[in-house]
Amino acid sequence: MTVKELSETAGVSDPARALAQDDSTPSSYLDSLEKQELYQDAVKFQAYKMPADAGIKWGSAVIKELRSPESKQQKDEPLDAVDTWVKAPGDQPRFAAKTAADNARKNDASKLLALAVFMSGGSLAPPNAPETPPPKYSAQKLISASVSVAVISYEPAKAKERYQKALKIGKEMDRPGV
Repeated sequence: MTVKELSETAGVSDPARALAQDDSTPSSYLDSLEKQELYQDAVKFQAYKMPADAGIKWGSAVIKELRSPESKQQKDEPLDAVDTWVKAPGDQPRFAAKTAADNARKNDASKLLALAVFMSGGSLAPPNAPETPPPKYSAQKLISASVSVAVISYEPAKAKERYQKALKIGKEMDRPGV
């Protein structure tokens, strides 16, 4: 998929789409989005650029890095379920991530990321029911949303720096062999 096609699939804004050139590489396009301070668009593009499992790892790393000091001390069942799935992907941990999201009391980045795990593949239907695949790119939408929520949920006045940090983490994790 070309950068133009991927940016359209990701649903970036019109100003962000205008930056996609025929010869753009994913890296050069991300750099141009950051230079124009189109951080939300850069997060969307990064989430769609990565395979779902890598995007989920990115989301987990961002949530852990950017959460408040108080929340670092609190139990986070949805994020724990995400990390369990990352270590051993499969249907059982995928459904456990959905259960953790369903039982979460807060609508936060961790809950969105746990739902991304559930939507990352396999059937959405319970065992012994007809196969029901998730809608295409639903995991990427939830990954993008979880990263953006992680950025703005604590110290929103520092959103620019926090978006830059999240994108830096994503670029580092999106290198071959990582």
